[in-house]
Parts: sequence; structure tokens; C-alpha cells
Amino acid sequence: MLEYTDWKTKPALHGDPIDLRMASVREARNAERRFCFEVITPTFTRVYQGTSEDDMKSWISAVNSAIQSAVEGKGMTDPPLSTDSSHSSTRRDLVSVLTGKSSSLSGHRHQSSTTAKSVSRHATVGDKPSYRPEPLTDNASKLLQQIRDADEGNKYCADCGSDQKADWVSINLGIVICIECSGIHRSLGTHISKVRSLTLDPNAFTPDVVEVLMSIGNRVSNMVWEAKLDQNLKPSSLANREQRLKFISSKYSDRIYVQPLGSGTLSHYHTPDEMLLASVKKNDIQNVNYALALKANTNAHDRSRSTHAVHLALAAADPASPASAVSASGSPKGSGSNTPPTTSSRKPFAIAELLLINGAELPTQPAPFPLSTSARLYLEQKAAARAGTSASQTPLQVPVSREPVGRASAEGDALTALPDIRAGNGSTPSERAREREKLLKRGNSGSRLVKSHGP
Repeated sequence: MLEYTDWKTKPALHGDPIDLRMASVREARNAERRFCFEVITPTFTRVYQGTSEDDMKSWISAVNSAIQSAVEGKGMTDPPLSTDSSHSSTRRDLVSVLTGKSSSLSGHRHQSSTTAKSVSRHATVGDKPSYRPEPLTDNASKLLQQIRDADEGNKYCADCGSDQKADWVSINLGIVICIECSGIHRSLGTHISKVRSLTLDPNAFTPDVVEVLMSIGNRVSNMVWEAKLDQNLKPSSLANREQRLKFISSKYSDRIYVQPLGSGTLSHYHTPDEMLLASVKKNDIQNVNYALALKANTNAHDRSRSTHAVHLALAAADPASPASAVSASGSPKGSGSNTPPTTSSRKPFAIAELLLINGAELPTQPAPFPLSTSARLYLEQKAAARAGTSASQTPLQVPVSREPVGRASAEGDALTALPDIRAGNGSTPSERAREREKLLKRGNSGSRLVKSHGP
């Protein structure tokens, strides 16, 4: 996705392009201005302001369509160059960038296809996009191999069994998937599946997330999510989009292949929450994953001391030693000093991370028992990341930019007013809304049709 300044007169590229394959979009949360939405990537968040609620929703819809096209490699063919005026052409260019279609600006910049280098695009034939493999960086290659070595099944897609471009993951499900199934996962929503690429931005994976992927993996995950599945119903690598969508939706959204509680060796648990807490205490990530598939509450509390599941997970994974124990108020015991581990050397916490990325809230009350230094550092890093006060925040939890319109933040992001997305009749959503309002209220016919809203 490209962002332009002075788009009405002479478009100029502003800021770095946004790789929509790693992005998501939603209405801005806690924004100080109205009609704002945010484009979120693993490394930054950019906030934009529309001219009305309809305009904001139109942009969110357009960006979502572009994300889907970018992930699946669709909508990337070039139409003929426009012969309309430069003003209308520019408007279409900006919209076409968001919707994944070709831009006439590219045509203006590269008027001769024989002399200019064309933009690399994914071509789509039917349901099967063609891929152009790119050499992996050292970090990407190491991460990909590390995940595959942890589980032989991670060399293939968890949903269709494909070994082609099986370098995408769902971090909250702990599985490896192919690029085609990753597009279906994205369409389910981030409350179901949080999709990332192992090769496009390997530095976005924290040690805790990597530990989740290595501890679960495709084999363990499918033992839970496909426990009742007739394997003859599972789509193959040749399946089309409709077949993948039907299966993946049934598997993760409807959960129809998950074994109900009350059968097998776990029949003594009465509720998913009870199973979750017991498994957390045992540091048993496989059954924690099973409990989450049964819709256990990630914010469940242990009855004995009303202890949050995240605190239980930290204590089970790394019990506090007498030398590093702290009181419930956070004060060190004894007079001896203990140097806390650094971010890179502390122990990773797979179950605590799994709970958080599946919707658990970070505990605000101190634990009722001592925590290890690594566990305390983990909580401190998560709290700082969510508050946006630490340079060591994780890329998966990025604070929202709230800078005034047109003024760049410290990270280079800005709250930017957007051009209008026009309908087929040439009107924008805000113009149509104002026209309806004028007809109803019979207001002043000379009022402006498009207006930027302040705080």
C-alpha cells in the first residue's frame, strides 16, 4: 500500500510502502479524532482519518480487500491506461493501490514497457496463484528450519497438506500453513487465527511466540482440531478456495471436529475452564490447547487463591527459587541482590504467551505467590509493550499512534486525512450522506459537501 501527499495536484510518495501481506485494518481504538481507522503491521501502526463514518468504513473495506488480494496474489493484472483527466486519474490511482488493482500512476512513470522495468506481480490462473520464490535471509532460513525441525508435520500445511509455500503460521493456533490456506485464515478474523509469515519478517517473532510454535505444531494441533474428522473429508493441496473455506471454517470457527469434554482420559474434568487451569498448573501445553479449542476462558482464575491463569502459567514454567523469590508486593526477599536476566536470555513462556495471544488480559494485580525473575521480566515487558513506554516492546503489540493530522510521530507514522473513495456515479460516501441530510433538513444548499472533521 502506498501513501501520497499533495494527491490533488502532484502526487508524491510519502513514507515507506506498507506490505499488506503482513497487515490488518480496523477502526481506531481510543482515537482522539472521529472517523479514524488504523493499518497495523508487525512493526508499526498508522492511523488515518476519513471524512465521515461511511467514508471510514469504505476505506476499511477497501484495505481489507487489498489485504486479501495481496495474500492470495489475486487482482494483480494491469488494465489499459486511463485517458481521463489527471485529477480523476489520480483519485483512481489511490483507490487502486488499496484494492490491489493496477495503478495508472505506474503507467505514467513507466511509459515504455520495453525500456522500463515492470513491477513484479503474482499472476493468478484459476484458483492457483503462481509463485516467484525469493531467496531467504539468514534469519528467515534459520527460523523456518527451526520450526520444521520441531515437528515433521510442520513441513506441510496443517489444513491441506501442501508442501508448497508452507511457510506461514497461525501464532495463536500454533500451526504452519501454506499461503493459500493463510488467506482463508485471515478471512476468519484475528479472534480465530492470527496469521504471520515465517519468511517475510522473521524478526517479528519473539522467543515466546517461537516457543509456542515449537511446542504445539501441526501434529499436536490436529490431534485436537481434527479428533473427530474423517480424513477423507480433508481437502488436498489441489483444493480450490471454496473447498478450503468450507473446511477451515468448520474446523476452527465451528469447531465441529473437536472431541467434546467428558470422553476419554479427560472425562474427570467438568468444564473447559477446569481443564485449562489444571493443565496450566501441569505446564501441559497440549491440553491447554485442547481446553482453548473447547472455548475455555483465558482469564480463568484458580479458586483457591483467585490466581489468574497467566500467573499460574509463569509459576509452572519457571518456579521461583528462594534467591529470586519476591513478595506479592514485588519487593525482593532478603538483602541479597539478584541480577535479572536480559530480554534475550530470559526463559520463554509458551503457555503464558498462548493465553495472551488468545485473548487473555495481562494481570493487573500482583501474583499471590513469588515469581521468578524471568517471569517478572516477562510481565514487565508485556506491560511496557501494551503501554507503549518501552523500546523493547514486542512487534505483535504496537501502541496506537495519536499524532495530530499531518504531523509525523516519533516512529514516522502520522494521522493522515485520506482522499475520498468515489462510487460509480462519482460521489463519495460523505457526499451522499450530506445530500440526504440536506434533503431531510432542507438546509443551506451552499454548504460544502466534503468536510474534514477536527477533534
